[in-house]
Amino acid sequence: MQIRYSEDTPFLSEINMVPFIDIALVLLIIFMIITPVMMLNTVQVQLPQSSSEKQAPTKNLVVAIKPDGSVYLNNEPVTPGLLTDKVKILMKQMPESAVIYADKKVDVATAVSVIDQIEAAGLHAISLTTEQKTAAASPAQPN
Repeated sequence: MQIRYSEDTPFLSEINMVPFIDIALVLLIIFMIITPVMMLNTVQVQLPQSSSEKQAPTKNLVVAIKPDGSVYLNNEPVTPGLLTDKVKILMKQMPESAVIYADKKVDVATAVSVIDQIEAAGLHAISLTTEQKTAAASPAQPN
């Protein structure tokens, strides 16, 4: 089929949208993949070290405890008394577990209190996140 142009035939002046849509969808996919990785642990804490390499489940609640005792649930600050209520609300999303990122300077009583509040909400699969021990790191000496 041959297209014949004459003075009566208007030029096709439409913009081809297919490449634009392809680029937009690729960028959308890239942002969808990168955003959860960036938001994984935005509360900065110094994790203690451990020699085990067990990985946490993927669908979980993220709880961070800073050295001053402040608690964050999914990167949002939570008052200590309301942690159980917030976890109960998030239990509707059926999380597999709660992953705790506690700074190594956090006292054990604070960490146990947070664990108790999470368990009181009905979530019993709780893991504590640590960093992989390096070969150069020496064991901690008690004072």
